[in-house]
Order: sequence, then C-alpha cells, then structure tokens
Amino acid sequence: MLLPTLLAALLANLPGADVDHAADDRAIFARLEKATAELAEGGKSPLTAAQRLEQCKRAQTTKVAFRAPAKETLGGEETYRRAAAAAVLIGSAYKCDKCTRWHNSLASGVVVDPDGVVATNHHVAAGANGEAMGVLTADGRFFPVTEVLAANKDRDVALLRVAGKGLAALPLRDDAGAGAPIYCYSHPANSFGCLSEGVIARYCRLPGERNGAVFMQITADYARGSSGGPILDREGNLIGLVSSTSPVYYDSPAGAKDGKAAAPNLQMVRHNCVTARAIRELVAR
Repeated sequence: MLLPTLLAALLANLPGADVDHAADDRAIFARLEKATAELAEGGKSPLTAAQRLEQCKRAQTTKVAFRAPAKETLGGEETYRRAAAAAVLIGSAYKCDKCTRWHNSLASGVVVDPDGVVATNHHVAAGANGEAMGVLTADGRFFPVTEVLAANKDRDVALLRVAGKGLAALPLRDDAGAGAPIYCYSHPANSFGCLSEGVIARYCRLPGERNGAVFMQITADYARGSSGGPILDREGNLIGLVSSTSPVYYDSPAGAKDGKAAAPNLQMVRHNCVTARAIRELVAR
C-alpha cells in the first residue's frame, strides 16, 4: 500500500487539481505515446496482442484483494484528488497504414488493488490492436500491462495486471441505488483528468452485443477516451466504470425545408456504466 507520506505528496501535486498544477494535456499524452511506442518498437512488451486477446477469455481470477469501502463523506475537491491518484490513462501502441510512426489508442482505468491491478472495460482490453499496452499514473509513472487477469464481454469489464506495486487504489463498495449522487473521473477527448457530477439514473439491461447484461446509467457527462474511468460515490468508493453512450435523437417533420429532412435533433445522451457487482464478480470468492 502507498505510504501515507508518499500519498500526501501525490495528492498535493496532481495535474489539473488546482491553478498551480494545471494539466498540460499535450505533454501528458505525448509522454504516454512515447512510452508505449518504445515498448512496441523494441519488442519489450511483456504481453503481446495475441496473448492479451487470449487472456480476455479468462472468466475469473483469485489474484485481487479489494479495499474495504470508506465511510467518511468527502468534499468535491478531495474526491477529485482521490480519484485522480488512483485513476490511470491507458495507451495501446499501434501503427496505421498511412505512416510509419506509432499511434496510441487511449482509454481510462482505475487501480483497485495496490499490487498493480487495474479495472477497465473489456472493449479496452480486447478491442485494441496495439502491439504494446501500458498505463500512466497522475504522477507520471508508466507501467506496462503484463496480464489480463479476468474479463467479461457482456458486462464490458476487465481486470489488468500492471508492472507496479504500492499504487494508490480506490475501495470498492456494493452498488448504490438509483438517485444516489455520483462523480465520474476520466480522460475525455485528450483532456487529462476531468471530473463530472450527477446521479444514478437507473439500472437496466442492455440488448444487442451486451446480451441483456445489467448496466448502471448515470447523468454525469463523459466522452470518448473515458472508457474505463471510475464512477465514485460521495465517500470516494468505486461503484462502477464508464462503458459507453447511447444518444437519443428526434427527427422533427416541422424542421424540414424544400423537401429535405431536418437535421436530427439530439435530445439526450444515455451514459451506460459497468456495475460494481460486475467488477467484484470477476474475482472468485
């Protein structure tokens, strides 16, 4: 576990946490891209893309010890700092067919066990074609992903092992009820460390590729790059992960002109999130 003095130092110097530590998005994302590219270019990645995809078939693991839930209510500033300290930026290095340089597929995740276990989405772990995958912490440390411990495609959740120990981790609690206030911390659209606030709108079963799996829907905003970001309660406990969005449009006939259909009118966006239960049930009891 992270020593109290080290944790205090980390919490005091988080990018984006205050006016004296404004996030330099370009520098942060460039650092991750450089680190993952060096892993891929030198063939140093401890986990190949083929191995990662095969390991995503693992249904459960015993190699995780979740922290007990916290009970003290936190203010917004402290919630940001706790979330930022435990959250990670995930990068997967790949090459396109238009140039020779390495690019990064970006996502979010959160440490759930100080011994290097990160929770994120199945589509992050299995969907990237990158030759090397790693995570960047808020204090700038880079750790390669060494193993997929367990994953579930329907629930869109995965647990990754990274080459780091003594990391700041969020405690995991049981699922909160609809209407409960929540925070979302993630890295949307190349913006490092964004916190949004809302409530749990409801729990529902998602059809299609999720095969009716239960997801939590929230009102807090997020965008691409947020996948795997933590959803927290007011005590700083992890209660879910960002998964996807489902926009709702309305085509109004009244807006049509000269025989042309009106532009779709965006009415709302449903924010679908992995449940705490889905995370917990990746670990065999």
